[in-house]
Amino acid sequence: MPDTGSLRTEEATAFAQALGQALDSPEIKEALRNGPGTTGTERLRVQAFRSRAALCATAATEYRAYARLRTEEARLAAPSPEDGRPSGGLLPALAVLVPSLGAVAAVIFLAIGFGMRLVGVHRQFSDELLYAGWLAAGIAVAATAAGLVWLLVTAARNRSAPPPDGDAAPCADAGSGSEVARAREAWRLALLERGILPFLLGRIQEEQARTTTDRARPGYSAPEYASPEYASPAYGSPGYGSPEFAGPTATPARSSPS
Repeated sequence: MPDTGSLRTEEATAFAQALGQALDSPEIKEALRNGPGTTGTERLRVQAFRSRAALCATAATEYRAYARLRTEEARLAAPSPEDGRPSGGLLPALAVLVPSLGAVAAVIFLAIGFGMRLVGVHRQFSDELLYAGWLAAGIAVAATAAGLVWLLVTAARNRSAPPPDGDAAPCADAGSGSEVARAREAWRLALLERGILPFLLGRIQEEQARTTTDRARPGYSAPEYASPEYASPAYGSPGYGSPEFAGPTATPARSSPS
């Protein structure tokens, strides 16, 4: 089953590929040619990466469908816990255990029996041990022969029998793979057409509108508030020495009659 990390890595890779395709599309190139020239592809790329989470959210439905199909494909492709386990029930186990145990018992019984016969003690018991040893050896040989016969019969049967659903399995795998590929393509197209392309065109249009507004704004030059020429004749200071502005004539004081 693919982990979350691999899916996130694939999401980042798909986003970068879709962004590169969008920047190379005729729509974006035409919009950049008609623009004011202040917005370039690298600036758009940086802006898109900054908004990657929001842009990926526009194709969240397609991404979930793709992730589900990919998880199911990985689960079906994983080997079953029962695969590789030998089948056949108790017979294979006996075919392995009986010869081994019989050989070990035969060696032990024969060794003890011959040893006791050599030292000449408990001759009757040693004979019984020798008999048990030979019997164990015979059982081990018979079990080994039976196991070999069973292996040969099983191999011949498996070789002659056709594999179950041998034609259907490749078709199922191919169908599953193509379905995952279609889901991934649908996710990529949704990310490109519903997310990245409208975002890039919107950034270009905003830049064009901002540039147009700046150009149409009137200039605010300072008004001509120069000080008037007070030294000019129109603003000449009035002549206070003129008759119009002369002070009242002093009346001479009359002398009183003596």
